[in-house]
Amino acid sequence: MLNTVSARQIQRDYKKVFERVNKENKPIVVITNNKPVGAIISLDLLDKIEKSMKLELIVNEALEEYKAGKTKTISTREELEDFFDEVRKSAR
Repeated sequence: MLNTVSARQIQRDYKKVFERVNKENKPIVVITNNKPVGAIISLDLLDKIEKSMKLELIVNEALEEYKAGKTKTISTREELEDFFDEVRKSAR
């Protein structure tokens, strides 16, 4: 079940609304005229969402590189060590 709060409640008790959203760490849907108009989320939840989106972008990029044949197959420990050496050199 979604937590909801009216826009008027936010105007009157914004501190309590923010305390609640941070304590429960769940979004609160803002309602105006019985219609949802937005949401309030904690900074912790926002951080998790942003990290999830970044991870999704990285995975999608990796899949595109794989489909385009831009990936490298590593079969031995020596090949893996060589690869890490290349990465370290390019990071400098």
